[in-house]
Amino acid sequence: MSRKNREAMRPAFSMAIPGLSLQRWKPWRWWTGVCLAFAMLGPGVPAAFGNVFASHIRLERLPEGSGGGVAIRYILNEPATAGVVIEVWDGSQVVRTLTMAAGEPGTFRGENQVVWDGRDGQGVPVCCGVYRVRITAAAQGFADWTQISDDFAPGQYVYAPTGIGVVRDPLSPYYGRVLVANGRPGPNAEFLDGDRPGLLKLQADGSVAGEGSWSDGGRSWAGEGDSPGEVEVWGERVYVWDAAEQEVVMLDPEASPTSLRVAWDHTNHPTAGTRMTGFAVGTGPGGNWLWMAQNEAASGPGVYGWPLEDDGTVAPGDRGALAIRAGAGFDLGAAPWDVAVGPNGGLFVIQSRAVPGDGQPRVLAFPAWTNPAAPLESAIWVAGGGQDTMRGATAVAVDPTGSRVAVAFRGVLSGGFFVGGRVMIFDAATGAWVVTLPGVDQEYSDVDWDAVGNLYVANLSESVWRVYSPPGSNAATTLSVATVEIGGGSVRPFLEVVRLEGAGLVLALRAQPGSSHVIEASADLLQWTPVGTVVMGEAARRETTVPAEGPRRFYRARLGP
Repeated sequence: MSRKNREAMRPAFSMAIPGLSLQRWKPWRWWTGVCLAFAMLGPGVPAAFGNVFASHIRLERLPEGSGGGVAIRYILNEPATAGVVIEVWDGSQVVRTLTMAAGEPGTFRGENQVVWDGRDGQGVPVCCGVYRVRITAAAQGFADWTQISDDFAPGQYVYAPTGIGVVRDPLSPYYGRVLVANGRPGPNAEFLDGDRPGLLKLQADGSVAGEGSWSDGGRSWAGEGDSPGEVEVWGERVYVWDAAEQEVVMLDPEASPTSLRVAWDHTNHPTAGTRMTGFAVGTGPGGNWLWMAQNEAASGPGVYGWPLEDDGTVAPGDRGALAIRAGAGFDLGAAPWDVAVGPNGGLFVIQSRAVPGDGQPRVLAFPAWTNPAAPLESAIWVAGGGQDTMRGATAVAVDPTGSRVAVAFRGVLSGGFFVGGRVMIFDAATGAWVVTLPGVDQEYSDVDWDAVGNLYVANLSESVWRVYSPPGSNAATTLSVATVEIGGGSVRPFLEVVRLEGAGLVLALRAQPGSSHVIEASADLLQWTPVGTVVMGEAARRETTVPAEGPRRFYRARLGP
């Protein structure tokens, strides 16, 4: 049967992204919260690579009348068939470890809750601290690539899923969120979110995001099939292609209208009047770049790149630089349709070929482009030349490890059916075919990977988005952004971002009068550098200015001498 017929907790650190306007972006861009009064943060960021993972972690103090303790809530994208381990951290120390075997509460797909009684491993109540958790979920895995999403779950339905993207930043409170573009109005657009042109916002298990499942992002979408279209997520920035307007827009993970910005527009076209197709955001020479495919053979076809400003946009009037040359005599012999960027800057390109027997390759891999004066012309490998089962390539994505490349093929319409449409996975180093996912001769529009190696697929034929887990046992660890405070007495230190002031960032510290604190900064929550000192004196709140450096910084206050 066709599918068409059927709270976030406040984080513990302050974070700033220099270059963003407080008036243009939602407050979540400026993470604020309780400062930690310890020398080092112990848990670190997620390091394990596995296909079951915890996301949307929330910590909530329970009332004494119900027994007290802390409710640890989180979502699992699939059952943890090898169990779950929750570590409770007080600074750099694990004070309690909770273990749930497979099949016990806390290991199920979807929403889970585990209660920590507020005691350490020896049964002694903990006190006066700020705590966070680190959750490791493990699974026995599957023998082959297996669909782990449920087609009939309410959040999986999207009438015309034209783009899909996943938040992969483990330091984001939106880690694991899925954003799906609906490019056409469905039959029940007046009351069904999946039928309304715009963006659907889902959790990793397919459930609806806490603030609601749909948003137009403050944009008037054409709803003609690619407006909105392709979705790419870079850090906490969500980029969406509007083919009707030939613009790339940028939103936050809530797709809130107040966050809407145009990241690339008509002033950035390599040649005035050309029409672009697919795009990617990722590593480039000296920083972050926007990459786009120019598919018009008469207007300088190839892959072009633009450096991104600190605010995530391309400078107005920047026409870009040709990174990969296309045309007769080059490996990219026709014209590209989409591009993806590997973790080391390597570029993966697809050509959308529809004529039977066409010898042009469908997928090509190029090295990282490092010389703006010399476009790349030779590929590392090519795949799919002359393969009629690979027709109408429409999207390409490389996994976070740079080891696998997924390609969506839309197919071609023949006798009322799409022929040649499928999703295929290739080895990123060699181009060797790895697997073709179930559901051939269907129409696919986009693919993306999450942070732990699952593949997300937008299926136009079935009006559904799906998730596939690769074979093998696995485990992944997620550190909570949310924290919980236990105990009281003296004023607990609290750090917040106030404003940008020139090249400085103004922070406000609330702390015990008479105390002294060292302000430290970090880009990864692992390595911390002192950037200032605050002496409270008789006041309980003082402002201080620190350098505003890098695309993202975390700040904390540590009790000083």
